[in-house]
Amino acid sequence: MEQEALQRLLEKISDGTATDDEIASYLRYCEATEKAGERSLPRPDTEGVELRMLAAIHQRTGRRKPRRMVRYWYAAAAMLTGLIALVAYLKPERHAAKPAMATSVQQDIPAGTDKAVLTLANGKKITLGTADDEAVAQQAGLKVYRSDSGEIVYEATGAGSGFHEISTPRGGQYRVVLQDGSKVWLNAASSLRYPATFTGSTRTVELKGEAYFEIAGNARQPFIVHTPSQQVEVLGTHFNVNAYEDNAHTQTTLLEGRVRVSAGHNGVILNPGEQASLNHQGALSKAPADANAAVAWKNGYFIFNDTYLTEVLQQLSRWYNVEADFKAVPNMRYNGVIPRNVPLSKALEMLEFTGGVKFNVNNNIISVRH
Repeated sequence: MEQEALQRLLEKISDGTATDDEIASYLRYCEATEKAGERSLPRPDTEGVELRMLAAIHQRTGRRKPRRMVRYWYAAAAMLTGLIALVAYLKPERHAAKPAMATSVQQDIPAGTDKAVLTLANGKKITLGTADDEAVAQQAGLKVYRSDSGEIVYEATGAGSGFHEISTPRGGQYRVVLQDGSKVWLNAASSLRYPATFTGSTRTVELKGEAYFEIAGNARQPFIVHTPSQQVEVLGTHFNVNAYEDNAHTQTTLLEGRVRVSAGHNGVILNPGEQASLNHQGALSKAPADANAAVAWKNGYFIFNDTYLTEVLQQLSRWYNVEADFKAVPNMRYNGVIPRNVPLSKALEMLEFTGGVKFNVNNNIISVRH
């Protein structure tokens, strides 16, 4: 990768305009150069890039400049992973964090994996994610199997009936192809309830947690996603719904097509690049969205875009199947990217490099270290 191209890519990553493919390309480049030990390969001008990154964040947020930024080439040597431009800044009312020792991790915890439980209409539960679950289930009018790429696929062979549910634990994720060809990616600690075969005038499913949908088009049979607080109606489109109960908002982000999000008597129409947000008081609004950040989990990354540390810890706790102690969590925000395949200790090290905050992990609980 040429020096000029590398500089442009780093700037795009820092200001949130880089695509998932560009982020993945940079990760592969960084990992390859570290493994090869090729010091002659082009390296980013970290001083110049850092100044532009800080200026971009300062301009976008309207807040004080970040205290400091991780420079990839120093962090990579310590962590052997592809950290990209992870930046933290403190809200004005908080004083600078005091230096502290490195992360204290009682026992390292690996990243989550593909695993879930499928509950059939007759109540039978099937654990997914094992090597021998290719033939998952067979019933009248329906064949359910695991494809070569790993997702659960429904194939109608007649008039199947009843509702199925696929649920992921904390530390798990899974993919399912529904009977109509629609594809659904489930994030950790989520569940999707759906009919084995779609009949009637609508295709209706129920979601708890977070999922990304790629809906097969069928104008005569709209697809409806119900969550505990809202519903999303589509004809054929790509969108993400984040409906965790412990989040401050239920967020629906549209990537392609057009959807209507409804909550009570309120409703908004989303166009690509927009996000609907519903708070616990029932207020529904829409605004431009960072689509890459909304679906980063599906593509193997955490992307933080002015994300409060409390929310960062929520995401980590679901993916690594741990708890988080939110007492005395600094009023701090992060910007940047962390791969989801690194163990918990490495993810926390990346956060520590930028914010001056240190963490403990004891008895599967993450806490801020003072």
